[in-house]
Amino acid sequence: YGNDSIRQKVDVYYRSCTKTDDGEQQEGILGGRRECAAEEECRRSSPAPVIIFCTGGAWIIGYKMWGALLARAMTAAGIVVVIPDMRNYPFVCVPTMVDDVDLAIDWTMKNISQYGGDPTNVVVVGQSAGGHVACMTIFRNMRKGIAREEKRTNKNIIITREEEELSERKGEEDRWMLDEKLLDEKLKEEEEGWSASDLKGFIAISSPLNLGSGLLTPSFQRLGFDDTMIHRMFGFETEQYDPYLVLKKQNFFTAKEADQHKKFLQNLPPISIYHGKEDKTVPYEVSETFYRELLRAAPISPYCEGNSVLFVPYDGWSHTDPILEGPMDADQRLHKDILNDVNKWTTSSPDLIWPNDHHRVNHRLCPHFMIKLS
Repeated sequence: YGNDSIRQKVDVYYRSCTKTDDGEQQEGILGGRRECAAEEECRRSSPAPVIIFCTGGAWIIGYKMWGALLARAMTAAGIVVVIPDMRNYPFVCVPTMVDDVDLAIDWTMKNISQYGGDPTNVVVVGQSAGGHVACMTIFRNMRKGIAREEKRTNKNIIITREEEELSERKGEEDRWMLDEKLLDEKLKEEEEGWSASDLKGFIAISSPLNLGSGLLTPSFQRLGFDDTMIHRMFGFETEQYDPYLVLKKQNFFTAKEADQHKKFLQNLPPISIYHGKEDKTVPYEVSETFYRELLRAAPISPYCEGNSVLFVPYDGWSHTDPILEGPMDADQRLHKDILNDVNKWTTSSPDLIWPNDHHRVNHRLCPHFMIKLS
């Protein structure tokens, strides 16, 4: 999805549509197996909802294969899954990670129809640091959309000094025409990318969505992250990339800023938050504070009301249980909840059904005692 790094790649997991000679359904990673005519025909049939899953890894050790078990389950339920890789610290800082996810979402919107996915039914999911980066990618896109709309409404553009001098030489009439042309070109360029309004919803799993929470500081310190390292990791823009502070922002210097924030809240997508109560890496109360702030925004946003904002704490689960230990033990609680969200938010018809008889979701990947021991 990008040309700056070998990490700028995605894995696309598609619905298994064919069976091998022994009757077993094939696993599906595009490019990993020779495709047959039946698989191609399956992708041409009714497009499937799409999940873009951003993996965790403390912004340092993230890798796209962390999402393989989620993809394994969700493709069995009839969903196309895209898992982007992204560059990690110290090679890049968090703002650049947001750039990578932004590009990956854009790639998905433009290309997923080739793989049987429906670009009009896309849900973004993120776990741990991946949930944080995905959330900030959506928030940043929303802000850019608001600014772009204001430019179009106000017919205003910032032009370079050379353009200013040129327009002065040509006179006011030519200057107006130049401004209009530059504005149209700039807006057209910006609108070629994806928009947060194109997404059907966002799901965060075990994610640090409130970086300023006092509960996170001891956890960061246990991991060896002191305040200086955190600031460096975030490109010295920690507050600007704190989802809770972006959502909560209250101090405005102008009425225009206040109006922009109101528009931001009005355009929030449906959001579900899932978190294990035994999480010691990112305590579940961190997600709870973000959820409370979402509820505060509910009267403003037509989407963030009723069952469109959800917080589910899982009893007995740790930081990675929802995506690793649980599925390895055939405990698919998270995946079933995600499927419910996809059915609730997307316009797929008929609703997808959890595949209770599918071998991918009914069998442990290793003995129960080994999972508990790990």
